[in-house]
Amino acid sequence: MTGLVRRDRRALWLGALVVVPIIAWRAIVAPLATSMAANEARAAASAELFAREQALGRDAAQLRHAVTVAQRTLAAESPRLFIAADSGSAASALIAWARGAAISAGLRDMRGEAAPVTPLPGALIGVQVDVRARGNLAAVTAWLSTMERDARLVTVHRLELTGAEDGALLVSARIRALSREALR
Repeated sequence: MTGLVRRDRRALWLGALVVVPIIAWRAIVAPLATSMAANEARAAASAELFAREQALGRDAAQLRHAVTVAQRTLAAESPRLFIAADSGSAASALIAWARGAAISAGLRDMRGEAAPVTPLPGALIGVQVDVRARGNLAAVTAWLSTMERDARLVTVHRLELTGAEDGALLVSARIRALSREALR
């Protein structure tokens, strides 16, 4: 710097006083601040997770009791449900059950097909089937009575009766039941 004029040296020193802090800020302070903020966020998330785990630990006995009660309730209600691997199997089981009830009541030409499935909260599925059959009024009322008296949770949501040319009644109904997946 011996060959520079005093004014140029002052300009270089002033430039160095401005540039060096900017470089120091960008190279050291900003990355360090970003790293510290990220560490604080991870520490806060870990503290929150630890607090939730401690709460679960405190409530473990109560949760075990709730699970036991839920399992007992499910076991008690299982005979009232159609238990199947999936909704298609449950619909087939419901059709077979409705066909058996229809045959025992005296209805004939029973046909059934699955209707849209209704997902319900928890592990239950609302299964629907549309069924059609032929018979006389006594057979229809016996069929409805059989479904009403059965232990299973089955409801008839639509029932249509029309007269056939041969004097028989044509029955069309939408039957709904609850199903749950078979435990493995």
